[in-house]
Amino acid sequence: MGVVMDKIKRPKSLKKKILLFMILCWGVPIAVFFTFTTFSYRNGIVGKAEGLMEDELENVAAFASIRIEDAITLCQRPSYEKTWENAWKNYVTGKYSRNGYLQEVNTSLKGKFYLDERFNLYAYYCYGEEEPACFRSRIGIPYKNYVAEIQPYIEDIIDSDSSYACVRVADERIFIVRNLYTTMDYKRYGTLVVELNRDKLFDDVPPDIRENMVVCFNDSAETLTFMKTEEEDGRSELLSQLLAVYDGRSDGKLDRIENKTYNGYLYQDRQDNYHIGVMIFAKKSELYSSLYEFYTIILIMLFLFIPLFCYGVYFLKMHIQAPIEHMLDASSRMEAGEIGVTVEGEMPNEEFLHMKESFDSMSAQVKYLFDYVYDEKLARKDAQIQALQAQINPHFLNNTLEMMNWQARMSGDVIVSKMIESLGTVLDYRMNRANVKEIHLAQELQCIDAYFYIMSMRFGQRLSIEREIDDELLYIMVPPLILQPIVENAIVHGVEAVKNGAIYLKVYHDEKNVYLEVRNTGKKMTKQDMQRIQAILAGDESQIPKNTGRHTSIGIQNVNRRIRLVYGEEYGLSIVQGEDCVTVSTITIPYQNEKEEKSLKERNAVENELKNMARLNK
Repeated sequence: MGVVMDKIKRPKSLKKKILLFMILCWGVPIAVFFTFTTFSYRNGIVGKAEGLMEDELENVAAFASIRIEDAITLCQRPSYEKTWENAWKNYVTGKYSRNGYLQEVNTSLKGKFYLDERFNLYAYYCYGEEEPACFRSRIGIPYKNYVAEIQPYIEDIIDSDSSYACVRVADERIFIVRNLYTTMDYKRYGTLVVELNRDKLFDDVPPDIRENMVVCFNDSAETLTFMKTEEEDGRSELLSQLLAVYDGRSDGKLDRIENKTYNGYLYQDRQDNYHIGVMIFAKKSELYSSLYEFYTIILIMLFLFIPLFCYGVYFLKMHIQAPIEHMLDASSRMEAGEIGVTVEGEMPNEEFLHMKESFDSMSAQVKYLFDYVYDEKLARKDAQIQALQAQINPHFLNNTLEMMNWQARMSGDVIVSKMIESLGTVLDYRMNRANVKEIHLAQELQCIDAYFYIMSMRFGQRLSIEREIDDELLYIMVPPLILQPIVENAIVHGVEAVKNGAIYLKVYHDEKNVYLEVRNTGKKMTKQDMQRIQAILAGDESQIPKNTGRHTSIGIQNVNRRIRLVYGEEYGLSIVQGEDCVTVSTITIPYQNEKEEKSLKERNAVENELKNMARLNK
């Protein structure tokens, strides 16, 4: 076959085709990419960048204004609640001492501002006093430092006669100052000062924007600087120019100033109690990136790639996709159980042709090995089952024949006839002339009924028998002769050992298993007896007694081994003794529904087909 294949013209190597494909699909596009990038225009990028910066500035100002307005509202709330006003009136009229008055105010201040992370400190001035009567800082600012460093910046507001909330920036810190008046007669009784947490105030600003941001309030002298300054980076010059542009009056105005390295933007917005100006500095190399230019290049290259793309698709489909699909199809068929499958279709190149030949050769070897091993396993399993079934020794025939002889002398022919029929049923069933592997449970129970009849004639009133059979299970398939040895064991070791005995047969199931349960009365078994029974079930020949009754031990061992061979190691026979010296023997087999029975039939059909093929190959 190798000589014939050498004479056939083999396809070219895949390596050469891939090299040509890479040159056409990567070399040409890259050359076009660099050429186009050199001469492309950046129209529209500036306008888009300006729009994005304007939106960012408006968002920063809007979010900061919302938080400041919330803080102002919180500062105005005590006036509406009248808690502080009533405490002050009680102090003036003598109902409260000064300490009682300030304690009530301080408790309210602590709940409203100290426990709120949006605020750093609060100070409360009694009207007419130069220093705050209540003071507390969340960031550890000493009282004396506040009086010496911060108070001078806000004394003009404290001395003014206005109830408006004023926003004031002092030493890169932002404060809200509000003079407090009674609601009815408009009498001044105090002043509230709170410091806002500047990090919480601008928490929504992205870090890269905040590091290049300066915020003004009311005039250019009151600024919050978040910008990280660098020497000779060009932003200081732009900051001075933008501060000169900031007028503290404009509403919704955007200004832009630039130099060689940076663009500076100023957005001004007016509120009821203050004016805010947000300045942001953006590096041109980052602002005017080539992102949109890259998208343009991709769009142009797409039109240039159309013919190359079509060829590439055709190439990949014919030389890679198609042969891979053929091999995957063959692999899927083999996985599904089609042993000996071969790869269909012609291979377009040398590499896939070699893979096809290797796959076909491997598939043929797998089929040969599978047929050989599978047939050998089935033959070995059948031989084991037949050998185990052949071990069953109908030992009870002697007693039965002796009883029949006695009945023939003592009674009429009807009884003898019934006994002979029952004996015939048991013998015919045990010989298994048809050599079947599985029978309906109803047939197994028919043999048990015949056996019960014979035993009832032998023991008479000494033996009572009860049955509880689930009719739904009568037509399930079971191995033949699995119940009779268990019943025989129950009678030999149970009923014969006591004056009066009882046998209770129950057949039932749950979602997974079918249970064939035989209960019998008898003498209490010792611990050594239970150990011997478990050893017999496990196949320990040394535990089988060397006396009369040996056949019953072999019988239960036989049943257990056959069930495990047919269904698996998780199934089989168990024997335990419960209360009142009742021995419970339970056979457990899987409960198969209709789909599982169908799958079993299909499996048997496949096994038979494989056997026939093996015979033909021989």
